Amino acid sequence: MRKKRRSGRAALWSAGVLALLAAFYVVLCTIPGTDRVLTGTEVNGVDLGGMTEEEAVRVLDQEAQSRRQETLLSVFFEGQEYPVNVGAALTYDSGAEAAEALRPGRVPFLARGIFCLRALTVGRDLMIPPAADTGLLLEAVRDSGLLEADTGSGASYEEKDGRLVIMLGSSGRKAGEEALLEAVREAVRSGAFEKGIDCPTVESAAAPVDPEQLFAEIHRDASDARLDPENGYAVIPSVTGADFDVEHLRDLLKSAEEGDTIEISLIYTEPEVSTEELEEHMFENVLAEFSTSVGGSENRRANIRVAVERCNGIILNAGDEFSFNDTVGEQTAETGFYKANAILDGKIIQAYGGGICQVSTTIFEAALYAGLEIPERWNHTYVSSYADAGMDAAVAWDALDLRIANNEKYPIKLEVTYENGRLRAVFWGTRAEELPVEIETEVLDDSGGLLKVMTYRKLYSADRNHFMIEKIAYSEYLHSGRRVD
Repeated sequence: MRKKRRSGRAALWSAGVLALLAAFYVVLCTIPGTDRVLTGTEVNGVDLGGMTEEEAVRVLDQEAQSRRQETLLSVFFEGQEYPVNVGAALTYDSGAEAAEALRPGRVPFLARGIFCLRALTVGRDLMIPPAADTGLLLEAVRDSGLLEADTGSGASYEEKDGRLVIMLGSSGRKAGEEALLEAVREAVRSGAFEKGIDCPTVESAAAPVDPEQLFAEIHRDASDARLDPENGYAVIPSVTGADFDVEHLRDLLKSAEEGDTIEISLIYTEPEVSTEELEEHMFENVLAEFSTSVGGSENRRANIRVAVERCNGIILNAGDEFSFNDTVGEQTAETGFYKANAILDGKIIQAYGGGICQVSTTIFEAALYAGLEIPERWNHTYVSSYADAGMDAAVAWDALDLRIANNEKYPIKLEVTYENGRLRAVFWGTRAEELPVEIETEVLDDSGGLLKVMTYRKLYSADRNHFMIEKIAYSEYLHSGRRVD
């Protein structure tokens, strides 16, 4: 009887304990709600306990934005760390993450207690990896510089003592692009950002030397020292040209091995005008000068003063051109000119800038004797009072121009002055020896009210034993017996 009583009591105790446990479990099942996240729940390290779904989404969105800005994955290549900024490639679904955090309150009632018990005892830590855009991941890997990393050495070269010394490269190890991209994707999936990953590698071959590409890098044309009009006419240094025999280099490369050093002679071309020569001899010689006597009205003389001021100090590098119209500009009252005698359709009229043709003529004659090239020159309707037939230079805005080209090796400078009734033009330059010049005019016809004249220039050698004759200009005037300002 006692044994039966004891057995009954034990059964009652067991049933009571089970009932208490069942009741406790039922209580646990009532704790998770559908609108609040269980206390102790974290998603990717963010505590969402007690939040509504809307609050959880907002917090997760803020955290996702922060992670995208700061998510760096360390990739180690040959002991060197390369931070890869993968944040821009990651996409976090905050809505799905919040829904997963709220799942304990949305499963069947009796299943909720398990979630609640776990949350209360060990916590509920959810790691939900983000989605990753493969293209953006690859871009991040490239930006890190990993794909350029290589334990091998590339070819290099240097110019030394008139020779091109080429050090050939050697093979090594480099990042394997496909395997590296997969390793980065796996790190993103597993969330292993803190410890980093080792870079998968493949063998890299020594890059071959391209003779044509190397020639393009070494080759340079010789260029003379010049003056920079954009920088106060400071000296632009001369350049020594350099070349080498491409075919000879190609033959040397055929028998060379990794890591070898080969040499090839460089061919240098010196400039005609070096920096030192230009700085020492710039504008040291008068190439030619010419002057004329100025008359006429005060307005005419005022116009001449304006044109002189604008032409004085003009500098031309070798090959540059002087344009009288571009230099002086349009003649109007607003640009500082006055009305004075001018010729239009054979008649003398009053026009702004009247008289400036004497400036262009004086510059033209100086240029003739300096041996400079004259690409453009026009004659007047009548023979001028200040220049012989064939020796004048008419100008008219946007119609007739005087252009002079610097055919010298060195820069030239034009100096124009007007003092004490004399207009003077001087060309300064650099010449090792004087080259005599003679100007001659030939009357081709003087009938029918027209005067036709050809202008020639004789350029002599320094010893005057040889000369060259140039036809400079053809001129045709009305009324050969009449001269005008």
